[in-house]
Amino acid sequence: MNTNSRTFRTRLSEFFDMAVKKPVAIARGTDRFVLMNEEEYLNLKDEVLSLQRNLLAALEVREGKFVTTENPASLEKLFDDTSAKVKKKY
Repeated sequence: MNTNSRTFRTRLSEFFDMAVKKPVAIARGTDRFVLMNEEEYLNLKDEVLSLQRNLLAALEVREGKFVTTENPASLEKLFDDTSAKVKKKY
């Protein structure tokens, strides 16, 4: 669903109801905004972080900087360290 800021203001509750099901795009001049359910937003955010971790890990493997381990605790530390690197870069 797309709307402009004026219509959004006048039909606010309707757009909140719509955003429960799917994102609503709102235009205000040349700016665009998206109203969406918080759960969907958090899921997208987690997915992006996971993709960043995978990309960083793939780059490290490509550069020969990888660790193999059978220990799940060490593997968890590796993911935490990788995640920390991603957060510092972005």
